[in-house]
Amino acid sequence: MSKLNSERLNSFGTASIPKLVLQFSVPSIISMLVNALYNIVDRFFVGQGVGSLGIAGITLCFPICLFIMAMSMMIGVGGNTLFSIRLGQKKYIQASIILNNSFSLLILMAVTTFTLGEIFMEPLLKLFGASDQTLPVATSYMRILLCGALFQTIAPGMNHFIRSMGHPKTAMFREITGALTNIVLDWLFIMKFHWGIEGAAWATICSQLVASALITQFFVKKDTPIRIRWRHMKLHFAYVRKIIILGIPPSIMQVCNSLMNAILAWSLTTYGNISLHDTGVLSGGDMAISAFGIVNSIACFILLPLLGFVHGTQPIIGYNYGARLNSRVKGTLKFTFIYAFSFMVVAWAVMMWQAESLVAPFAPNDLKLQEVSAWAMRLFGGAFFMIPLGLVAGSFFQGTGKAFRSMFLNACRQVILLIPFLLVLPRFFELKGVFLAQPISDAGAALIGLFMLLHELKKLK
Repeated sequence: MSKLNSERLNSFGTASIPKLVLQFSVPSIISMLVNALYNIVDRFFVGQGVGSLGIAGITLCFPICLFIMAMSMMIGVGGNTLFSIRLGQKKYIQASIILNNSFSLLILMAVTTFTLGEIFMEPLLKLFGASDQTLPVATSYMRILLCGALFQTIAPGMNHFIRSMGHPKTAMFREITGALTNIVLDWLFIMKFHWGIEGAAWATICSQLVASALITQFFVKKDTPIRIRWRHMKLHFAYVRKIIILGIPPSIMQVCNSLMNAILAWSLTTYGNISLHDTGVLSGGDMAISAFGIVNSIACFILLPLLGFVHGTQPIIGYNYGARLNSRVKGTLKFTFIYAFSFMVVAWAVMMWQAESLVAPFAPNDLKLQEVSAWAMRLFGGAFFMIPLGLVAGSFFQGTGKAFRSMFLNACRQVILLIPFLLVLPRFFELKGVFLAQPISDAGAALIGLFMLLHELKKLK
């Protein structure tokens, strides 16, 4: 081990905790913030240039997009895990085969996704609650996205390998470049060229093409130690099997998120038609889906940077836990929670007091949609200030190698608690119950996380 690497590792156990947390969190926060900005700007331009139908159409496509992301994650995370192990064992030929097999699998996954998507797209969108008004918009958007399925899988899937080869800033730069390209093209295609919802889809595809090209370029450079090579792209069953097995756990969460969003879209359509009347051009269900699309974009803008901050603490917690420096583990947790909780309290207060101002830019010409969105935001974000409890607990378990407990806590908020509440509460409270399901799940997951964390901390002496 080099002197430089020894000093870096030793700093985990000696340097100032706030300094360490910021050092490791800032790159992650920047990356998450840019992606969150893309999400909110994308909906903003669609709301300004297409209208509420466009927001509803994109929201209906979200479960399918999540499923594509899950397939990419399965190959990217599974392949990268095996790749990292072989690098540590100094088995570089095997590492090269694993990287190239992962690349081949991502291409195969993209072709499969495109084929199945074209066959089942309309039935799925109808199942999610697409109406006669929103179905043409959603299919126009999704059909273009499917044409770029290859870029949607390669960009996030292969970026994991760049980090594993010791280039986290390079990986971050490529992510940021893709997101910023999307924002610029959204403005150009929607606001200047007036391409409508198709413009939003083409902006997404072109930006993913740019990110994929930059990532692929990294793996064909002569100075990259392990590159894409044709002779290693032939699939080896033994490696394929291990890649998929290792990638299934994290991808399950994404698949469950896709299922949850499908149930959510159906619930919004069903109970929106029951609860909302006199909505103008849109039906009650379409209005509810549009409102959720707006609220979810704002929520992501708040949550993603918070996730980046919390995830940045994992290597610090892991090192000090392994070194049995338990006072530093507790100090890191305390610092992380205080700042995460303070941030979320401020964000929650702004959401509650300024909901109308936050949603207005997304629907400038639809006062009814603004009213429904502001009402939905106050319900949906009711327990936002409690989310840091679950996130900090999950980060602790992930950092200390207890991945199952971390996955369980994540699943509590998005699947285990949320899906039953989505199915039960609307039966009593109609559309209000749909939006109440999230804060109740947030509060439940936070309390479960707190209980599990306190129980684990008692063992630290």
